[in-house]
Amino acid sequence: MNQGDVYLVNLDPAIQTEVGKKRPGLIISINAMNHNSPRLIIAPITSGVGKIYPFEVLVPAGVGGLEKDSKIMLDQMRSLDKRRLVKKIGIIEKDLLVIACTIAQKLISAG
Repeated sequence: MNQGDVYLVNLDPAIQTEVGKKRPGLIISINAMNHNSPRLIIAPITSGVGKIYPFEVLVPAGVGGLEKDSKIMLDQMRSLDKRRLVKKIGIIEKDLLVIACTIAQKLISAG
C-alpha cells in the first residue's frame, strides 16, 4: 500500500454529507505512515464529474485503473483503517498525485 495507489474502499457507514459505499480511493498519506501504521489517509473518488471544484482533481478514464472520467474529492479525505481497503485498482499518474497532495496541503494549512 503506497502513496498514489488507487483502491476500492468501503466507506460505509457514512454520516450525512460524507461520501459512502464502496468506491475508489486514492492513498495520499506518505509511505512512512502507510508502511508503519494500521491506518492511512485516502481521498475518495467519484465518477460524478458534472462540476470540478478547486478542491477536486479530474482523472481521465483509464488512468489509475478507473473505467470512467472521475474526480478525486480532497474535501472528503480521511484516515481509514487498512481493513477498509477491498482491492487495489491501479496507480495514479505522478503529476495527478502531486496536484492532489498540493491541494490537500492547502486545505489544512494554517493562515
